Amino acid sequence: MFFLKFLNFLLSRIDGLFFSLPVILTYHSVSDGKTPISVTVANFEKQMAFLKESGLRVISIKDFFSLKEQRSKEKSILITFDDAFKDVFLNALPILKKYNFPAVVFINPLLLGKKADFATREEDRGREICSFSDLRQLEENGVAIANHGYSHKQLSGLSELEAVSEYKNTFDFIKENLSKNAYPNVFVFPKGAKNEEVKTLLKTKGAEILDRRVDIYSDTSLFGFVLKLSAFYFWLKKKVFLIK
Repeated sequence: MFFLKFLNFLLSRIDGLFFSLPVILTYHSVSDGKTPISVTVANFEKQMAFLKESGLRVISIKDFFSLKEQRSKEKSILITFDDAFKDVFLNALPILKKYNFPAVVFINPLLLGKKADFATREEDRGREICSFSDLRQLEENGVAIANHGYSHKQLSGLSELEAVSEYKNTFDFIKENLSKNAYPNVFVFPKGAKNEEVKTLLKTKGAEILDRRVDIYSDTSLFGFVLKLSAFYFWLKKKVFLIK
């Protein structure tokens, strides 16, 4: 653990000099489901404990947009969850509350209370999605609710009208039904399926699109987690192809 903390300290100092933007961590499921998108409860706990023990600043979505306009040498982390799986409410929320960490959940209103039929793997399609009541409780406990499209369709394959409807219908749902910690204009693409044309289109409709997010998967070790906290690591990886 000492080595990991020292490595994080070193990478954080490098990031502070050259890479000032907050790091956006992306989770899907927090469960023992044994698929790539499933981070076990034990591993999620270890990752959150590392953030706390290392003194890293975990920020809210509101702070994220404030920091985007500044250059700060202090590393900051934004925790996000795609798809609003019910296990985020059941398993992740108690751990977030334990460490007093804010987070963001990106929702598809059409799927609330249903199964994840959109999932790539058969094993994930039986996962439950949060109910509206679950979202209310998440919101009341420091988790912001944001926009992931209305039905989880890949926007890159839709017409302009359909793509805008996916964004706008979710915008309206969040604005009308969730108010304590709601960000209907903050958007991430379902399945990461985006292109510059669709991005530009949604931005004309007021969307704030989160890019450069870092995926945390079931096989992300604590060492790998520390590396993924560093923008310098990703720059180096891209330049010299050190790690796949």
